[in-house]
Amino acid sequence: MPPVPTASAPPAAPAAPFFSPSRQEGELVFVSGQMAFDADGRIEGDDVDHQTGHCLARIDAILRARGLGLADVVKATVWLTRVDDFAAFNRSYAATFSALACPAPARSTVRADLMVPGALVEIEAIARCHRSISS
Repeated sequence: MPPVPTASAPPAAPAAPFFSPSRQEGELVFVSGQMAFDADGRIEGDDVDHQTGHCLARIDAILRARGLGLADVVKATVWLTRVDDFAAFNRSYAATFSALACPAPARSTVRADLMVPGALVEIEAIARCHRSISS
């Protein structure tokens, strides 16, 4: 008896990451790490200056949906793929926050491999909601 051909299942599409773009707990809003994605889900820009600006704009948009903005950020964590990009990243980051005329957020910056090819920077943020929250 000849072997029975078996049907193989088509490869599964990669699962979308499981996380919330942001979450509020009490007066704190936690924004998940943002990369410089364009509307089609591709990394936009090939330099850290451009990607940093795009990451911060994405964080700002997420916060604005909650009635907040970058001026409410109290802590940021940053991952850079290349140590040599730190100075350019820092200039772009400082220009954005300096323009807000608010205290600079506390920040940690580390070098790491990122999960998305072409991504040079990822930024997550914690913001404080200054208005009272009714129960």
